This record gives sequence, structure tokens and C-alpha cells, in this order.
Amino acid sequence: MGINEINAYFNNNNSFSYIHRALAVTPTKKKTSFLSNMALIGMDIAMIVAPLLTYLFQINKFYKTKSSKGFSKFICLLLFLGNMFRVFFWTGTHFKNTLLYQSIGIITFQVILIHLCVKFQDNEIQKSFLPDNKQEQKVYSGKSLLFYLIHWKQTLHPKTFWKWTIEIEYYKFMFFICFVLFVLCQIFKNYKIFFHLIGIMSATFESFTCVPQVIENYKVKNSKNVSFSMIFCWFLGDSFRLFYNINYKSPLQIILGILAQVILDFVVCIQICIYRDKKNITKVNVNIKNKINEINQLMKKIDENDVKKKESKDAVEIELKKSSSSDEGEKNEQKLEQTNTSDNS
Repeated sequence: MGINEINAYFNNNNSFSYIHRALAVTPTKKKTSFLSNMALIGMDIAMIVAPLLTYLFQINKFYKTKSSKGFSKFICLLLFLGNMFRVFFWTGTHFKNTLLYQSIGIITFQVILIHLCVKFQDNEIQKSFLPDNKQEQKVYSGKSLLFYLIHWKQTLHPKTFWKWTIEIEYYKFMFFICFVLFVLCQIFKNYKIFFHLIGIMSATFESFTCVPQVIENYKVKNSKNVSFSMIFCWFLGDSFRLFYNINYKSPLQIILGILAQVILDFVVCIQICIYRDKKNITKVNVNIKNKINEINQLMKKIDENDVKKKESKDAVEIELKKSSSSDEGEKNEQKLEQTNTSDNS
């Protein structure tokens, strides 16, 4: 309630005239109220903008590495579902608008991340959304955009779900979720419990946001393509969001979901640090092995040179012996000839 509303309320209720005299807001507090309002506006802006800026770190990581390997696309799925459910949760409960604007911004950035994941996907790990049957592959290959919008067989197939190599499949599923939620909200718009169930679903999706990345890090044992700056900012941002929502008494579903996010963000930060150290250790080990191999090769060359030198020395000695023996033989022959000539004479 504003200042004028508080004063009008107490003036119209005679039973609260003594409270009005004791608690009526005076003009001397305008400065403090203005500063507090500016602080609240700043917090609202931070709540909207700060989470969006964290995704810029991951976008920059994609462009640096030119690869999306190691980053789980299921993070985008859970963030999209959590925030889309929150948007429709707002339509039935009308909690603080700041959280609504924040959800719209996060959904927009998930679309951008999906685009980059498909753009920088590794050819070695591509799994086409096309079926194994060659006849069905001919049906699905080389078709227009309208064809993909009509056919949903491969979109909802469990083996290829959210592993598609064509962007339209992701956008098609997102549109499908929006359409289903819109229809359900129109049907159950007079049932508050339905919107509370949507809020619980939103909190559930948000609380499991980092679970796919935890699993992916454990499988790959590498954090090369995951931005530590983004995850750490998530941890700080979610901590702030937790304080913000508790302070403004947001629905319990949102508070519990954010609390789970804070815990999982911290787990992913630890994983990145561990696997980054392992990566450095493996690099050092590889360098040491390479140097050892180089030293061994040099030692082999030295040994080979020593052997060649010995062989050459032995060959020279043998030749010298042969030459010396041949010289002695010639001398002996000359002596025999001299003796023979002397005897004849």
C-alpha cells in the first residue's frame, strides 16, 4: 500500500483513529521512501537481467571451442519447461511481475543456446533424427518446413527425443508445449488447484536443471565446453533469487525449486574444478611421457653411434692388421729372394 492509501484507510475507519495518529506516514520520510523504492527497482532489474547475462559466458564458450560436446542440451529443455510452466502459473496466481519477465528472458536464451548447440554439434557424435528404415529415411529426407511441422513421429520418438540435428524439431516441441498449456489453462481457468499444480511442475523442472550436466560431466570426465563462469554465476544468481523470493514471500513451489538449483549449481562447480584438474594432470603426464620418449630416442641414437664407432674402429684395426701382415709377407719374400740369389752366386 502506498502512503495515500494508508492515510485514506485510517481516515475512513474511526475505530483506528488512534492508530492513524500513531502510525500515519508523515512527509518527512519521503526521501527514505524514494531511496527504498529505487533500491527495490534496482533489485527487480537485477533479478531480470542478471540471470540472462550468465548465458553469455556459455555462448562465448561455444564460439571459442567451435563445439557443443560436453554441454547437455537437456539443461535447455528443463529451463524451458520450468520457465514456460511458470509463465502459465503466473496467469492463475499473478505473483510478482519481475519473475514473469525473468522467465520470458530465460526462454528466449534457451532458444539461442539450442541454435548454437545444433550449429556446433560434433559430426562424430551426431545422431540423426531419421529412422533406421531406409524406406522411411527417403520419406523424411529433403522435405520442406511444412512437412516437418505436420509429421511428429520422430519428434516424439523416445530414442531421438531432444537429440535432433535439425532445429525445427526443437522449436516444434516448444510450440507444442505452449499450445497444450494454453488449452489446459483455458479449460481449468477457474480451478486454483490446477495452477498450483503447474507451479509445482515448474519448481520440479527448475530444481532438476543441472542434473543432466552433472550426469554429462560424470560420463565425459571433461569440462572443456562448459563455462565455469556461467555455472558459478548461476550459483550466485540462484542464491540471490532464493533470498529475493523468501523476502517477497513468493509461492513455496518457487522457493523450493530455487533451493534445489543452488545445491546442484554448487555440485556442478565442484565437478568442473575436479575434471579441470584431471585434465591438467593428464596434460602434464602426456608431456612427461613425450619428454621421456624423446630422451629414450636420443639415448638410442647415442648407443647406435657408439656401436658404429666401435665397428669402424674394429674394421680399421682389422685392415691395419691385414696391411701389416701383408707388408711382413712381402719383406719375408724379399729376404728369401736375396738368400736365393746369394746361394746361386
